[in-house]
Amino acid sequence: MAEYTFNGPVEATSIGDHNTIDAGGTRRRPRPAPEPIPLRPEAGEEYDLAFSFASSDRDYVEETKIACEELGLRVRYDKDLVNEMWGENFLTAQRRVYRTRARFVVAFISAEYFRRPVATDEFLAAMWTDVAQGGGYILPVLIGDVDVPADLLHPHVGHLRAEDYEPDELAHEMLRKVRRAKQSSAS
Repeated sequence: MAEYTFNGPVEATSIGDHNTIDAGGTRRRPRPAPEPIPLRPEAGEEYDLAFSFASSDRDYVEETKIACEELGLRVRYDKDLVNEMWGENFLTAQRRVYRTRARFVVAFISAEYFRRPVATDEFLAAMWTDVAQGGGYILPVLIGDVDVPADLLHPHVGHLRAEDYEPDELAHEMLRKVRRAKQSSAS
């Protein structure tokens, strides 16, 4: 399977023109969509990725979610669950998902993230699993100039910055992470 590389930040994208121009001014075609992941989910997993974010970051997160689904990833995203959550205890259901029902939790952490009670609760629920697994369960994506408290996210934990990735590029990074995890667990 081909590995994809990114040649720097995208400077320009034309709507309707599916070419992009990289930092060096070279026009390139978008990556071809890889085949869906052939491996079955782990027992108890409903999602490859559970997204946690502040509502102020919804546009970027939603574009990333759509790109992930186009790649065959199963994503937990709040707007997809309106009917399912209707009449349910939201906090109990969400804690179950962020603790045990996803392969990874992608925390889109912005300046607003830890000011939002729901996002904070999702993150804290995911932390239980992250600690139990010895790390690697929470995949942080930092948005903007954000200072994350070290007691919530150790400064040496690897993270990505949203500013460095268009949503489809970030989705490809997530796909690579999920594939590696599934291949490791299948071995």
